[in-house]
Amino acid sequence: MLLLPIFAFALAGAFVVNADLLTAWVLRNATYVTFLVIGTTLVYHLYVVADAFAGRMRRLRGRNLIDYGVLALVSMALVLTYGTIYRESTPWAALFARIFAPITRAQVPIPVGEEPAPVWTGKERLNVLVLGIDTRDGDRTTQNTDTMIVVSLDPLNKTAAMLSVPRDVYINKPGTFQGKINGAFAFGGPDLVRRLTSDLLGIKIHSYALVNFEAFNRIVNGVGGVIVDVKRPVRDEFYPTVDYGVERVNISPGPQLMFGETALKYARSRHDSNDYSRAKRQQDVLSALRVKLSQPQALRLLPSLMDGVATTIETDFDPSNVLPLAATATGIDSGNITSDVLYPCGGDYPHCELTYDSEGGFFLIPDVAKVRDLAASLFYDPKVRQEGARVEVQNAGARSGIAQQVADRLEARAFGVSAVTDGSSAKSAVVLRNSSKRYTAEQLRTQLGLPMETADGSGGPDIVVRIGNDFRSFASDSTR
Repeated sequence: MLLLPIFAFALAGAFVVNADLLTAWVLRNATYVTFLVIGTTLVYHLYVVADAFAGRMRRLRGRNLIDYGVLALVSMALVLTYGTIYRESTPWAALFARIFAPITRAQVPIPVGEEPAPVWTGKERLNVLVLGIDTRDGDRTTQNTDTMIVVSLDPLNKTAAMLSVPRDVYINKPGTFQGKINGAFAFGGPDLVRRLTSDLLGIKIHSYALVNFEAFNRIVNGVGGVIVDVKRPVRDEFYPTVDYGVERVNISPGPQLMFGETALKYARSRHDSNDYSRAKRQQDVLSALRVKLSQPQALRLLPSLMDGVATTIETDFDPSNVLPLAATATGIDSGNITSDVLYPCGGDYPHCELTYDSEGGFFLIPDVAKVRDLAASLFYDPKVRQEGARVEVQNAGARSGIAQQVADRLEARAFGVSAVTDGSSAKSAVVLRNSSKRYTAEQLRTQLGLPMETADGSGGPDIVVRIGNDFRSFASDSTR
């Protein structure tokens, strides 16, 4: 009675998920498909009950009134149960249909020379570009992206990272896009922003999530507000209102419960500080919202609180990976989430990757090598960290200090550097001494642009990175 429909729908679901055309069709008709699935299961179970009632004689007649009363009660219980399931499932079906609407649309051809978005397997790092837009006039195609954050999850080591990209970063890709990165959305939509950000950071970005501020308000209010620890007061005399006016914003420091409107003001205000402190505030609000959304009561309310605004929340994320994503995201402790911002040089910042350019406007010119170095440290390879290879960096004739610099940068990328030593002069190479650590050795070879050698070794480091006088730089530094 139970296993057969479960098996049948699981098999059909697996087929739909792996057939792109069927996935798009199911999402377009999610409400009707939900009715069909639940209705079919109800009819099947009513048949099973009637068949059991008929017994070996295959007859429904000839029973006493009590037997028919029991049959009616069981049938009514099934109808009520499936009616409840349908009422609870319909909002979720509508929500999925709206959020995953990009999948149902005709796919834009991939430009020549560009690669399609990578597919997340669930066993590697997942990178999602979160774009915040303001569509007060109802026409999203004319809007710039107010918020750009790359959210990254490591499912193997249960960690996460966030990196904010300032909206004034200048992108210079003739034939693709030239201008501030926040203008790329109006020029080529979210997929163009994803490709530009992926190229800038030197990482794979699997998908995007587009969030409208109205939807943000509703979500925060629907979960009962978020608790944010305000590090410093926020005062803004010119915060923009929905009617294109301004108002005063004054948020005091300290932990506090913020509802939608206040949380949005806290995340968006920039007149009292700058885009970089604002980016950190946005990350704080996202982290607080993640905590609330991970609670069971919030998940039950999600379809109803997003009803009516889900058209302003879109993603091209593969629906089949929603459950693995939810399991990964809720299993990450808040202490294992790191966040950072691309900073300009010349200020009191912990690091810098951007330079000011005020000729013809205000731009932030990225030092691509520095940007990719920071991204590599935040979005390290999960398999490298999980493999835990012991790496020794050996100075084999390079200038003094070069081996230590290489070791420091490798440590930032989650490579387990065990020692920095001096050796006899030799050509640069990655020497694999423990065959079980080959994956790490391959990643070192790729990042350093060095040949790989193998050697027998017992004890000591698993891999030796030789830095000779022929060593130039990391492979990503060639873009400097």
